[in-house]
Amino acid sequence: MNSTNGLTPAIRILLMLAAGSIALWGMSQYASYINAAAIAILIILACGPFVDWLRRKGANRAITLAAALLLSVTVLALFLLFLVYAGAQFAKELPQYQQQAQAMAQQLAAWLQSFGLDQAGAAAISNPTTATAPLDWAGSLISALTSALSNGVTMAMLMIFLFVDVIVFPGRLEWQARHGNGYAERLADFTGGLRQYIVVMVIIGTAIGALNTVLFWIVGVPMPLLWGVLSGILNFIPFIGFWFGLIPPAILTLLAYGWERALLMSIGYILVNGFVQNVIQPRLVVTRLNLTPFWNLVSATFWPLVLGPVGAIIGVPLTMSVRSLVFEADPTTSWLGSMMSTKNPDQEAAAKAEQASKPPKSKKSKK
Repeated sequence: MNSTNGLTPAIRILLMLAAGSIALWGMSQYASYINAAAIAILIILACGPFVDWLRRKGANRAITLAAALLLSVTVLALFLLFLVYAGAQFAKELPQYQQQAQAMAQQLAAWLQSFGLDQAGAAAISNPTTATAPLDWAGSLISALTSALSNGVTMAMLMIFLFVDVIVFPGRLEWQARHGNGYAERLADFTGGLRQYIVVMVIIGTAIGALNTVLFWIVGVPMPLLWGVLSGILNFIPFIGFWFGLIPPAILTLLAYGWERALLMSIGYILVNGFVQNVIQPRLVVTRLNLTPFWNLVSATFWPLVLGPVGAIIGVPLTMSVRSLVFEADPTTSWLGSMMSTKNPDQEAAAKAEQASKPPKSKKSKK
């Protein structure tokens, strides 16, 4: 046996899978609370630069706390009202889009039959359900976001006390890390990296959402603000978020104006997203979460099975927390964390050794 605990690696993996299955089942039972808590934590991290700016301006803790709460609650309330209104409008007009899709599917079936394709084959290819499935998924996402944000009491309480912990009682985690608590040091490093990631993704998502809203309005896409906002939110979902942000407005444009304008809108969408991700994003200081493309895709497709559609948005931070705070924290499972990372283990070890060899920086005492 290769383990000091008397367990073979295979038994340890089986026990880990069993424990993980129980934990995931429990998460699925309390998905609404976990979604609200995760969104609250991400909001706290996104407000970090604003809190730091107030501190640099000399604001005391009470003013900083009140300003951060006012900003976050106001933005959330406006966003919730927008989702409720836009979601109701979309749900009201969805049957009309489904009827248009049915009529277009019949025209496509007749066109295919004119080329000699039998009726069954033409009906299978031109199934209107396939065309409206992305619209149904978008409606589910709007409902899930509205449900998570409308859990107002839970989210408000979590945000208030998280802000109190961060603003009124700062530095406790760093203190634990400085006094030899290795896990506190790991948690502090992870939180700092996650905060930088969230801030950058919020900036990128805002830019993409604003530019896409203008594009949708110019092209004439129905409800351009709704699809622009959703495209910014879906930027948090790696790989497939791009397509989920493109397909619903493309279908609506196709139903309303025809394939020429739908193609024009799709080209504009690709250009806008390519410009932001290749011109604006590299100019920002980005902390990579160091997940391989496979695990990015798993994050976007697995967590929705556990937490619902919101799980696709918070999936990458959740996967990264499992990697950094669970797998890498245990020497017997650290190899799993390395398998999920894009970092070269030799380069990472060399960087840690170089950092450890540097003398510690002197810190000025704070009042």
